[in-house]
Amino acid sequence: MIWVLERPGERLRCEIRPELDGNGFELVWSTSDGRTHTERSTRAEDLLERRRFLEERLWLDGWVRPGRTTPPLFPRVPRIHG
Repeated sequence: MIWVLERPGERLRCEIRPELDGNGFELVWSTSDGRTHTERSTRAEDLLERRRFLEERLWLDGWVRPGRTTPPLFPRVPRIHG
């Protein structure tokens, strides 16, 4: 799975993929200037959770997923009138 995040003049690419040796998964962040950060886990679910956490922090710092409307961090609770 691949995600792209952007802010003016910068771009991040995030990928969750199987490790080459087949023993787990990698979460790979690549920047537009060529830097790469890799995290590993035996469970893809752990890396999905980590990606969500990092994406929330990046969103707070002005990063967006192009072509996607990012939902609010906290869902609205309906008001009860009465």
